[in-house]
Amino acid sequence: MAAALLPGLERRSPAVAGRLAEWLWFRTPPTAPATHRAAETPPGGEPFELPWGGGALRGRVYGSWGDPTAYLVHGWGGWWQQLGAHVTSLHRAGLCVVAFDAPAHGGSGRGRHGRRSTDVVEMADALAAVVREFGHPTVVVAHSLGALAAVRALELGVRPEAYAFLAPALEAAPLERRFAAALALGPRSAAELTRRGERRTGVALGEVDAVSIASRQRSLPALLLVHDRGDREVPMKGSVELSSAWHDARLMLTDGLGHRRLLRDPAVVERVTAHAVTAAATVRRSSR
Repeated sequence: MAAALLPGLERRSPAVAGRLAEWLWFRTPPTAPATHRAAETPPGGEPFELPWGGGALRGRVYGSWGDPTAYLVHGWGGWWQQLGAHVTSLHRAGLCVVAFDAPAHGGSGRGRHGRRSTDVVEMADALAAVVREFGHPTVVVAHSLGALAAVRALELGVRPEAYAFLAPALEAAPLERRFAAALALGPRSAAELTRRGERRTGVALGEVDAVSIASRQRSLPALLLVHDRGDREVPMKGSVELSSAWHDARLMLTDGLGHRRLLRDPAVVERVTAHAVTAAATVRRSSR
């Protein structure tokens, strides 16, 4: 209903249209039912809860503190159990695994701006808060927009030995343009959406870009990118470009897995675990 009002507001009140578009843009989709998420939860582990934005970040830890640690970051509208196959594989390989739901997602509480409202900058801040609680990340495994949040967290001091990005969304501006086009926003309303979003996050839209962030770093973690050639939600073009711009990157392309099935594909899980084990071996050698 709200979206249907936007095209007519371009001429009469682009400021109102921009405000309404902002509300829609940062509104998270309904999460999966708790029973569904519980059914996807790997056995074992210990639940945790951290205060956040008037609510709490919630997740689960598998393994022992002090072991090389993997952090799992889901995408927009997702929940950590979508990465459950990686929890099991990484834990069996000897890593401590920390998996959590972003603000206004899954089992976590409200974000800074409301019960069903968050953004990639807040998702990065939440990752940094979880890392402060559980310790240095050996590897960060992230899906979709979670990958952009993980790269953004580099600027907050979250610097793992390695990343594994699955079907990553790596730049905010094209996502916003596609959203504006889907709502038939006019140019003034779209500009107002951008202005309001930048005011909300405190970050210029053009700076929420993995290639741009990477270019500002003196060194970068080893990177594994996994993307399906037929991904209709996030085209593989961004992964191909980032693999060329990143100093130490490997690109694995798949067929027929789309945007989400690759999360539980055995070959993908095996490749991600091998990448994490290599990073863990580096950590163990350096701690001797």
